[in-house]
Parts: sequence; structure tokens; C-alpha cells
Amino acid sequence: MEFTVNYPGSFGEVLQGRINSKDLLLSCPVNVYTTVKVFESNNAEKKFNNQKSAAFLKNVLKLWDYEAHYKDFDIEINSQIPYGKGLASSTADLCGVYYCLLKLFNKVFNEEELVEQCIKIEPTDSIIFKKMTLFDYKKGLYKKTMGDYLNYNILAFEGNRVVDTVEFNNKNLPSLSDVDDLLPILEEAIKEKNLEKLAYVSTESIVRNQKRLQYEFLQEVINIKNKTAGLGIIGAHSGNVLGIIYEDSASLDYALKLGEKLDMCKMYPVKTLSKMDI
Repeated sequence: MEFTVNYPGSFGEVLQGRINSKDLLLSCPVNVYTTVKVFESNNAEKKFNNQKSAAFLKNVLKLWDYEAHYKDFDIEINSQIPYGKGLASSTADLCGVYYCLLKLFNKVFNEEELVEQCIKIEPTDSIIFKKMTLFDYKKGLYKKTMGDYLNYNILAFEGNRVVDTVEFNNKNLPSLSDVDDLLPILEEAIKEKNLEKLAYVSTESIVRNQKRLQYEFLQEVINIKNKTAGLGIIGAHSGNVLGIIYEDSASLDYALKLGEKLDMCKMYPVKTLSKMDI
């Protein structure tokens, strides 16, 4: 018996910072996927190629009183999502395992259960939710559903550095910047489906938090954005990828040509998803 699930990554955070003294984030899924297969096996060793997913599998089976079956199930992961760049590769892997297990054991989706089990493994991206959600990514003690996901294009600039989410969040880092003033603008952006407002929020979010994770190529990306009708910048707060938000693909294609001069970055287009179809 086996099941396979495709689960999307995200692209950085639209917003990450301190709101009402809570460290919160909000992300959107993008069209870059991990493919996760959970299957019965007499030699279940492939799962140890991904320790986070193996630990998650064990924890969920224990929660469901199926821990004795841990040795009988294996995991295969084939991912398009770059690791350690801020595209929620680990969150996507864990969610993929969870949805496979739901099918294998004929269980009903439980959002609270998924949040709790993901956070046991590492700080978790908000693409675990069906709608755009402001989320306490470290402890899972707060969430606010904001509205439907929005469609927009992103030109990605991926640096060479790899950032491990667990290691990064365990460092003695400067506090996240206060972003209370950005929340009302984000709420308007989602309600109005206004990409200019959303891009303003994402730009302010990443710029304000450069004290935590500095991007050497930020100004170059901003310069390209200004020359190509980009709406704003979006970036990973624990990763190594920045992006320019575009409403149309023609402007993105033009920016791709200009960005070829940035040899420190790998460039590629991605697009957000309007809904999570799992």
C-alpha cells in the first residue's frame, strides 16, 4: 500500500515581524513542488535520507497509536524546491508526509494536529493552511485567517548560501522588527486583491529585518525592480532568496534579461497559487 502527494513550497514571507509582541509570518504557496511517497516496505531505510520527515512520520504514527508500524513504512521525496533558500522545502515535505498518512490510514484532516506536529520538528511556514494566514511559526499559539491566496508573478534571485531553519532560529539573533503598522495595509491588500499594497508590505518587511539576515544583493534587486515596473521585493527571512513581484509576465521577462548581470544569483520565475489543491 502506498500514496503519493505533490505539495507546493512558498516564496519567502509576504510579512514577517513582531505584531502585538508576537513573532508572526504570512506566506503564499508557489508553483514549485515536492513529491512525497509513503509506502509499505520490508526494507524501510530511504526515510532516513530525510531525518525531519522520518521524525515527523514517527511522531504522527505514535499520536495515532500506530507507532509499531513505523518500521514498516518508508518515505521517498523528490523535490523541485531548493533546500535552505527560504522556499519552505521542509514544511512542504512534512505536509506531504501528513497527507499521505491521512490516505493510508483513512484519517480526516485535522489542522490543529498538523500545526502541532510540524512545529515539533521546526519553525513552520504558513502554507500548511488552506488560506492566507498570519501565523506564530515558532509555537503555533496564534493564527489569523486573512483571506484567499492571491496570484502574482515573482522573479527569483537565489544566492549561494544555504540556511538551516532550525539552526538559524536557535541563534542569538536581533529581534524581528515591529510591523504593526503594516498589518492594516496587508489586510486591505488581501481584501481588495491589491498587489501594489501587498508588495509594499513585503518590501518593508524584508528591508526592516536586514539586521537579522543581510542580503548583499538587495540593492541590485531593488534597482532592477525600479527599472522594470516591479511592484516590490519579497524575500526569505531565514533563507537566501529575494524576488521581485510583477503583475504581468512581460515585465518579468524583461527583468530576467537585465538580471543576467548578477552572476552571484541564480534566476528563475515562479508564480503564486490561488488555492491549495492537495
